[in-house]
Amino acid sequence: MKGKLLLALIAVIVSFVMLSPPQMARAGVRQEKNIWIVDDAEGFAPIRDGNKNAAREEARRSAYRDALEKALGAVIEGVTEMRNYEVVRDKVFSQTQGIVRKFDIVREREEDGILYITAICHVSESSLDGVLGPAVLDALGNPRVMVLLDERIGDKSSFLSTAESEVLRVFEKAGYLLVDPAQATILKDIDLNAVRAGGDPEAFRQVARDFQADVLIYGRAYGSSFTNQVVHGQRIYGVKSTVQLRAVLANTAYQLGSETFEENSRGISVEDGAIKGLRTAAEKASGSMINKIAYALVSGQLGGRTIKVKISNISFGDARGLRENIEDSPGVTAVYQRLFRERTLELDVVSDKTAEEIAVILDDLGFEIDDLSSSLVEGSAK
Repeated sequence: MKGKLLLALIAVIVSFVMLSPPQMARAGVRQEKNIWIVDDAEGFAPIRDGNKNAAREEARRSAYRDALEKALGAVIEGVTEMRNYEVVRDKVFSQTQGIVRKFDIVREREEDGILYITAICHVSESSLDGVLGPAVLDALGNPRVMVLLDERIGDKSSFLSTAESEVLRVFEKAGYLLVDPAQATILKDIDLNAVRAGGDPEAFRQVARDFQADVLIYGRAYGSSFTNQVVHGQRIYGVKSTVQLRAVLANTAYQLGSETFEENSRGISVEDGAIKGLRTAAEKASGSMINKIAYALVSGQLGGRTIKVKISNISFGDARGLRENIEDSPGVTAVYQRLFRERTLELDVVSDKTAEEIAVILDDLGFEIDDLSSSLVEGSAK
């Protein structure tokens, strides 16, 4: 279940991640704070049996869709490749309630039994984001995230893992699949130093292999700079807490982003103050990291295009060998296993190669090529 990071869905996620990459305003669409204002949402519906009220309601729903289409288009303007755009768009349209906050009809006309309306619509970016997030994650294939933080208060390791738990909570709330924290604990006992250091790609690849993690978030969380004073007979400790996060593709160690947040807090003990600060700093850092990871995964930053490879009638051992052979091919950035079921293997191959060049690799490895398109290679084991 590896590699659900489908790069072909390029920037529908831009709304989700709220990273605000350069955008080009579409005609009739403008942004004010967290609202997209569509000045010319248009809808129409036939007038059946003279029932103009029913036609008006149907035309309103049509205008809702037009407003969402234009607002959604505005947030992804300037990014070209969206193979699954229609799927995500339909999911957004299926949950229009609460997204269009204001709807004012400014023009209405009849022509040949059709009622046309034009309206000014206010589309909530935050509500749109709330629908896009799960829709886009689903289209990406639900990437699996693993979190490993070295957490300390002073010079002592913290056994509570406050920051790590908060990062996991934030990513889970955003809809990401998480590697079982209990499994992560096992790995930490085995290879924590290599992962924490962040300089050993093989340590990351071990995470990918052993735990089927697509994205690894690692780093440090620590409380320091302790002060104390007595307030109304109670000693109060001031603590500066820092959370440093780095995210990589587990399979390749490719850097997706990093984030650092500091938080000053107070508590009745050093630990109490540090826990409060670490929780807040981790929430802020992971919230920002969610955006950076998502945008990096779909913005083309990983280098190359994504070609889907589907091979039938292949054994598990041969499937593993095929994947390793493709990974070792020149120009291949990453290979993600989407599934292996009923002797069928599906891979996403990220590289600078065309689908035809990927097909040549498979042919050289002894596989029959059954179908070929610009983004898909289908074949079978001989």
